[in-house]
Amino acid sequence: MDIRAVVVGGGYAGLVVARVLAGRCTEVTVVEQDTPGPDPGHRRGTPQSRHPHALLARGAQILEELFPGLQDELTGRGAPVSDFGRFPMLYPTGWTPRVPTGLVLQTFSRPLLEACIRRRVLEDPAVTPLGGTRVTGLALDARRERVTGVRTERHGTLRADLVVIATGRHSRLPAWLAEAGLPAPEVRRVDGRLSYVSRLYKRDTSADFTWQASLQATLAPGTDRGGAVVAIEDGRWLVCLLGADGRTAPTDPDGFAAYAAALANPYVHQVTGTAEPLGPAHRYAGLGNEWHRYDRLRPWPAGLVVLGDALCSLNPLYGHGMTVAAQQAVLLGRTLDGTTALPRVCRRFQRRAGRTLTLPWLMAASLDLGWRPGRTPLPAALAGRLLHRLLRRIPDDPDLYRRFLDVQHLTASPATLLGPALRPARTRRARTGGTTA
Repeated sequence: MDIRAVVVGGGYAGLVVARVLAGRCTEVTVVEQDTPGPDPGHRRGTPQSRHPHALLARGAQILEELFPGLQDELTGRGAPVSDFGRFPMLYPTGWTPRVPTGLVLQTFSRPLLEACIRRRVLEDPAVTPLGGTRVTGLALDARRERVTGVRTERHGTLRADLVVIATGRHSRLPAWLAEAGLPAPEVRRVDGRLSYVSRLYKRDTSADFTWQASLQATLAPGTDRGGAVVAIEDGRWLVCLLGADGRTAPTDPDGFAAYAAALANPYVHQVTGTAEPLGPAHRYAGLGNEWHRYDRLRPWPAGLVVLGDALCSLNPLYGHGMTVAAQQAVLLGRTLDGTTALPRVCRRFQRRAGRTLTLPWLMAASLDLGWRPGRTPLPAALAGRLLHRLLRRIPDDPDLYRRFLDVQHLTASPATLLGPALRPARTRRARTGGTTA
């Protein structure tokens, strides 16, 4: 199609959607406030990049299809790979079984993933990066029915047939719509008041660790402390201490170490108690679930779509954000393939993008509502009750755990859980896990 596209946001979501659009548009301009270099590095516009990231199985599959050989490239740059079932995870209900699942877990830093993707995206001659450029608003036609581009501080108005907003959790799109005289979207919020405090440590790559990552999850209403440790590239551990319901771990070295030592997960303490720190601890908060219902906004201007965290930001503890953004990028490509009428593409995509969020939102919001005082809506209460029941069963039921992971990784329908979740367990076995490697 003869389409000029502008992607606002050059982070993960913006790069993935640029890859999708490059095969369908004559020009794709990626506008980014930062000026990222060719090597991995933290950017001011992605403050969450200092904390753990993971791709669920469905997300990894999509990225491999869009960027063939990406997993091997990450592996070659030191990102470990193993089966997700080797990931010892501690819920308040007990340790998950250590069983093979067929689901790949690859752990890496956010800067490494973005650098690998960015290099491939910018190799496409259809893609033009515009770094160091701040977008100040939308450009619309005289009737305010169509977005015709974006206004920038450095380059004036960039004209486009299609504008994709991929500016992340702190997107300015609601303000831009208001400035253009368009209505604001309905916003759904469920905030578990989660915070991350993360620190890097030196990893002994010659040691034979039987685990690549471990987690102690927070869970409403009673478990407001948790932590995670993941092996990443360059021989490093990334340790993240979690606090929910307003609790936060200290950033000073002694306080950080004491918080880690107080956790029931020994893997976290094994690293913080013995490995060499590689820098200070960094805190990141404001991690609630927030869904801007652009799919319900009327009228919806032609030529505009929004995806990723700018559409819906999810509690990162459950790991859905990057996978959902990749799903939405692919969905936009398929929607473009399905019609030549661009206004119809934008409205149709926005409705369909809302559907990709149904399951991730239900899982995250149903659990996080437990931190909020007051009455929980009946559908969320029922979903939360089911999830809590599943978590109680999982330590003693490896088959149920595999099915639960398939659903969490967005590779299976939640219907696969209903039967075993509602039946009494036929057998019980002693809970395993909880010993250090």
